[in-house]
Amino acid sequence: MRTYDFVLVGGGTASVSAARALRRENSDASIGLLGAETTLPYSRPPLTKDFLNGALSGLQLALHPFEFYEAHRIELMTGAQAVRVEPASHVVSLANGQQIGYGKLLIATGASPQRPLLPGHELRGIQFIHDIADAAALRAAAGMARRAVVLGAGFVGIEVAAALRAAGLDVTLLERSARVMPQLHSEVLSAWFADRCTEQGVRVLTGCTVTRFLGDGQVKGVLTQTGLQLDCELVVAAIGVSPNCSFLAGSGIELGDGVLVDEFLRTSDPDIYAAGDVANFYDPVFAVRRRIEHWDNALRQGRVAARNMLGNSMPYRDVSIFYGNAFGTGYTFMGYAEPADETETVERGTRSNGAWSVLYLRHNILRAVFSAGGSAEEIAAAEELIRHRVGLHAARARLADRDFSLTNLPTQTVLILQGGGALGAFECGAIQTLEERGVRPDVISAVSIGAFNGAIVASHPGKAAKPLAQFWRDLSIALPGRVASAAHEMQVLWHTFWFGVPNFLRPRWWNGELGANALPWCWTSYYDPSAIKALIRRYVDFDSLVRSPTRLLIGAVDVETGEQKIFDSYVDRLTPEHLLASGSLPPAMPWTTIDGRSYWDGGIVSNSPLELVIERCGRIGARVFALDLFSGGRPLPSNLTDVMRRRDEIVYTDRTRNDLRFEEYANDFSDLVLELMREVDAGTARRFRQRPNYIRLMGNRTPIHVSRISLRDELPFAADFDFSTGTIEALQLRGREAARRALDEASAGEYAGSFRLRELGILPSM
Repeated sequence: MRTYDFVLVGGGTASVSAARALRRENSDASIGLLGAETTLPYSRPPLTKDFLNGALSGLQLALHPFEFYEAHRIELMTGAQAVRVEPASHVVSLANGQQIGYGKLLIATGASPQRPLLPGHELRGIQFIHDIADAAALRAAAGMARRAVVLGAGFVGIEVAAALRAAGLDVTLLERSARVMPQLHSEVLSAWFADRCTEQGVRVLTGCTVTRFLGDGQVKGVLTQTGLQLDCELVVAAIGVSPNCSFLAGSGIELGDGVLVDEFLRTSDPDIYAAGDVANFYDPVFAVRRRIEHWDNALRQGRVAARNMLGNSMPYRDVSIFYGNAFGTGYTFMGYAEPADETETVERGTRSNGAWSVLYLRHNILRAVFSAGGSAEEIAAAEELIRHRVGLHAARARLADRDFSLTNLPTQTVLILQGGGALGAFECGAIQTLEERGVRPDVISAVSIGAFNGAIVASHPGKAAKPLAQFWRDLSIALPGRVASAAHEMQVLWHTFWFGVPNFLRPRWWNGELGANALPWCWTSYYDPSAIKALIRRYVDFDSLVRSPTRLLIGAVDVETGEQKIFDSYVDRLTPEHLLASGSLPPAMPWTTIDGRSYWDGGIVSNSPLELVIERCGRIGARVFALDLFSGGRPLPSNLTDVMRRRDEIVYTDRTRNDLRFEEYANDFSDLVLELMREVDAGTARRFRQRPNYIRLMGNRTPIHVSRISLRDELPFAADFDFSTGTIEALQLRGREAARRALDEASAGEYAGSFRLRELGILPSM
């Protein structure tokens, strides 16, 4: 029996996406990919479009050539249909009798078409379209038919009707609901699709149920509930799909409408995950449990599942994008279409001008968007509005105006908080000024002492100044002498070494512990941080943090693997231990253990964690306030003390420029794509502009504007552990002044756009 670290069951987009992510993040793991079909894994969306009309061959549908799997050491097994999973023994049994062992397992077996089990359903000429064999059989049957009946006027049914009509067949489209595209819950869109069908010569019958297939060996027609007989030589059933999970019966894996998974795409068995059409997941964006049968969803869930199989805790919170084609007109749909009595719809533009969309609103919050001819920038902006549930109350009256761009609507405000020990008092002062000026962070990304500050802010949204100031008063210690003098610095060094910081760190030599671990040569740190845990509990409302509109991301580093770890208030139930893990700077502090893993200070990896926001929140074309505690430039050191100070400044200096440079590379790549699009014909360009990858790449070109609030003055050697009352108060004052300068500078530049929106009544005044 062959055994792999990771086994991916299913030969579609979700499995291939997961395999790529696994190999990208783990170069040594063994990966087995089991596909039930005998072909290379391929893309399914073109089956009802270019493949059905003969524009694409089967080889052109392949996601990757065979050499790709060899080069990435992904063992691809075709014709390998799973028939049973035994979680206790970590074994997958195949239809050919073979058994495959696994460490972690991904179920990505997709779905199969529902079959209308009516009298006559065994007749030849009744076709389905779900895999490449179905599509090939349908293409061959269409070449020998004159008349076709398509059952089901959903996304697939309309595309099949369009392809058959283009092939010259007389096509009738039947829908048992009162209108076409019933899943969109929109009379406007149903009428639009019905009109497209009628204009192209497709007969549309709604409220029509088939009761029998007619014929003798070969289908000759269908009979409806009203007694209407429709003659045809070809019937295509597009009435929905069912998830392929029957082989899991008896495995103990919890099933419902598909494989039930949590927000991390993990099943009831901790070593088994599911992704794609078969995964029934809780969608936190819309607060519903559902399955999504879209290519984009499969692609993105495969990636997330792979990362979580590697030990991460990344929730699936994406807004998937479906793209289709109705008689040559490309369109996209994203979000969740709720019943019409729960939402209202707003049309933007007109159906004839080439750029038309329908917005679904619930309580003035965008829930879904249908777009035909919309720009990538606008669709990407809509995705962010949906994901972050941005209130559109002030802009509601202008949404129908096509000239009013959704990209002008307010996006997120991000606050970046560094680590720096006592220098966190500078952050306290800056945050006080930001709050006074009405700046409310939507996302806080922080490490070390910044995580402590950030947790207080996030758990007291809009009212953090008072508890934050008291937190720093409790941290400070009274020392005699003049602040910033040589004598004061020496006093700070000796006091901290011998006595620590009373409400923060206690020296181990005053601990009085007994046992072998109390011996100095067994220590892994000099200080005990129990005191700061008690202080954190006093000032951070962890229950409020769960409900807070401010998302808190804090960084730590796994001591054993050296990899960065993100703790996310939208995902994790944060505790004092999570904050302490982010601030456990060795060798002063011991590592902090959470769920069996040991963590050190996140500033070791990145002390300006803008990348946490990019990874977890995606596009952030918004205000970013980065509090910079360590200057970027200094003259050459003149002595060993200066050398040590400069070393620490370089280690912990601002790294946001690296993240911004990556954004510049992405925009350069986008420029190249635009140049290539200008070289292709207009029809091809229109089709590509509807694809989810194009929308996300080309729509996310909004530059990131960073306002730096910098502690610019040269710091004494003991600055980051000088918790004396005078120094803390001086740092808070400098933080307030620096934030005031940054806001004044921003108001004259990139921040002016926000003031313009306020003048238009789109943003509330501060």
